[in-house]
Formats: sequence, C-alpha cells, structure tokens
Amino acid sequence: MAEYKNIIVPTDGSVNSKRAVEHAVTIAELSKSVITLVYVANIVSVISNFDQIPNSSGYVTEQVAMDMEKEGKAVLDNFVKQIPDGIETASVFEVGSPGPAILSVAKKNNADLIIMGSRGLGPIKGLFMGSVSSYVVTHSVCPVMIVK
Repeated sequence: MAEYKNIIVPTDGSVNSKRAVEHAVTIAELSKSVITLVYVANIVSVISNFDQIPNSSGYVTEQVAMDMEKEGKAVLDNFVKQIPDGIETASVFEVGSPGPAILSVAKKNNADLIIMGSRGLGPIKGLFMGSVSSYVVTHSVCPVMIVK
C-alpha cells in the first residue's frame, strides 16, 4: 500500500472542499499523515471585477488585497478547527492562479497526495471556463483525489 505522509488539501470554503478535508482526515488518521490546507486567493477573478469596485482612496489596491487575505485566513481557520487534535496540520495562504499555486505548495511540501473538491462545473462549462481540479490532475507529480 502506498504511504501518504504529506497530504495537500486546497480549500475554498465550498461543500466539496469540506468533503475533501473529511477524506484527508480519514487517510491521515490511518497513515499518520500531515495535512496542509491551502487557500488560494484567485487574483485573476478579482482583476476581472475591477470595473465594479469603487476606486476611492486606493481601495482597489490595498483594501481588496486585505479583504482577500482576511477571507482566505478565515476559511483556513474554519477548516483547521474541523481536523482532530491528533493530526498535524498546517495552513498556507497564497495569492495567484489556483492550479499553479496548489502545485507549488505541493512541491514545497513534498506532497504524497493532493485531495481536493470538484466544483462540479459539468463538461461544457469546464471546457470553456477551465477547471482547477483538471489542471492539478494533469500537471501533478503525485496522486490526486477529486472529491464530489
């Protein structure tokens, strides 16, 4: 049986990422793994909405970054609380494109497994919009579990 010592779990606060954490906990309990939760603030989606954000007092540059970090850390803190005390846990906040950022964290942490939720976009939307899980599965050098 494969040994999983370092499990990376991308989280975005969604139901499917919560399910991914539950699966990671089960595997971590069996194999004494470390779970590293990762939240990636998607800078691309924020930039695409700049025309809808008021630009008074430098809000766009400073406040958006602070809001993204606050939201991301709140999501990470919430998920950390759901992991039993006996499991070693770390959390990482990143800003950037989710797929490459997740793989970068996995590489830095010598990940043996990535467990992530599926967004459930469906084949047509996934084709046109792209999919973080598809990107990670395609480019990862370690096994990836996609949870629905």
